[in-house]
Amino acid sequence: MPARRGCTGWAARGRSWRFASNQAGLVLDMTVGMSLTRALCSLVLLLCLPNCASRAVDVKPSSSSDCAKASLFERFARGGMVESLEGGDVRLSVMADVHSADCGTPDCYFTRLQAVFRFEAGRGCRLREVDVFTEDGGCNVGGAFDPPKQELFFADGAADLSAPTLGQLTLRTRQGDRALVLVPRNLFFFADVKPGAPLHTSLPSGEEGEDACCWGASVAESHFRD
Repeated sequence: MPARRGCTGWAARGRSWRFASNQAGLVLDMTVGMSLTRALCSLVLLLCLPNCASRAVDVKPSSSSDCAKASLFERFARGGMVESLEGGDVRLSVMADVHSADCGTPDCYFTRLQAVFRFEAGRGCRLREVDVFTEDGGCNVGGAFDPPKQELFFADGAADLSAPTLGQLTLRTRQGDRALVLVPRNLFFFADVKPGAPLHTSLPSGEEGEDACCWGASVAESHFRD
């Protein structure tokens, strides 16, 4: 009986040893597996870093952002009047509410104007067309306002807004009866253009002898932030 108990004890010890060995092997397998996993993750991270860094550096602003920064838009952009649109378009939203060179303050009537500039594909900001929406408002002693208008305007000749030497952009409708002139300090919207008449890039002073045509509405200085 004692010998049997001894054999039983050795058998129990053997089972315990095998169980412990199995546990140790399992722990060892898990440890090795975790180490390999960490090593693989570290390797993938090291391989990814150069590529990820190069991709971040290569990200360039959209063409709309570039064209919205054109020199003719700078002052309007500081006043929150310029917006980059998807597809490379740029929208200019202004209130043309000055019609005479008195003190640059708004009149009681105005023209709400939104112009969407569309550009040719490729480098630079070569203008294709400008979709202009206008709506009159404010006081009107002469009766009802004309209904809102939406019409395409086109540049007088080729125009690249990214050119640093571009100091004025003149746009006209196909019929030539309306026009829009942008200069770095302001713009002038002409609602009624006579054939062959000059487009003044200033406001009428009311002095005797001034041309009867063509004068445009401008943006009041109070709308700008400089």
